[in-house]
Amino acid sequence: MDSGLAAVLGAGITGAVASLGACLTYRQSKVQIRSNAKLALREPRRKVYSDFLTACRGAVTAVLDLVDEDTGEVSLGPLCLALDERFPALMHLLAEVDLEGPQAVSEAANKVIKALSDLHATAYSADLSGLVDDDGRPVRISGDFMAEARTAMKEFVAAGRKALQTDADPARS
Repeated sequence: MDSGLAAVLGAGITGAVASLGACLTYRQSKVQIRSNAKLALREPRRKVYSDFLTACRGAVTAVLDLVDEDTGEVSLGPLCLALDERFPALMHLLAEVDLEGPQAVSEAANKVIKALSDLHATAYSADLSGLVDDDGRPVRISGDFMAEARTAMKEFVAAGRKALQTDADPARS
């Protein structure tokens, strides 16, 4: 092989290796930029998600604190009032979750609010109806009436964790 051909082949190989290196560097920098963007969003989102979840748990606790220990029932009027007191803060925090996103977390948060709203609407309409039981007491609610809200909150937590996860996090099982 003459020296001219060797020089051309050497330059070609060097160019190919340099191009491959540039391509790998470009891919790595894209991954790094995406990871940095996720990290920048992580803390504000975590705060909003945490505030929303804390407020939801506060609403659930306020309702469950009204349960009569002997009968397991809740009067509808106090249940409505407990939720009425918490809805303004919940709606404000829901708006923050909706703005922070992503869509899956927003949808999960809206399910929580829908579950609490449905409970409120059911209790409110039953309370307004003035229905009484066989003993002449106003109708009360019992059973696992918070199940839908608790399930929706679990879905919100799962969606929030997934949204906050980065490549640097250890895999969660």
